[in-house]
Amino acid sequence: MAYVLRNSMEKIEFTIRYTKLFNIYGNLLPDSQRNILNDYFFMDLSITEISENRKISRAAVEDALRKGIKKLEYYEGRLNILKKKEAALNEANRLNELIQSQIDLGILISILEDF
Repeated sequence: MAYVLRNSMEKIEFTIRYTKLFNIYGNLLPDSQRNILNDYFFMDLSITEISENRKISRAAVEDALRKGIKKLEYYEGRLNILKKKEAALNEANRLNELIQSQIDLGILISILEDF
């Protein structure tokens, strides 16, 4: 494949990103690409295992992966659903921390008032 990952952390980040994109946009892919990306990202099959299971060449698997990933990026570039989802999650976490700090402050005040 054209993606050269320098270390295991890059592989993990790559896999996480594309599993998220696949969950959002996977149904927009052609069946063949969707099935191959599913095997690669969710079943953790190698390119060789996918080619043997599907009785197609390694080059065909690599091509489907490359094209599928490119389409996932295209959809995200146009729709930004993952970006918006992650921004909303970050904001929800920030608000949760703020609420929690207010609760903690309230508890501290009530303890101090008892003295």
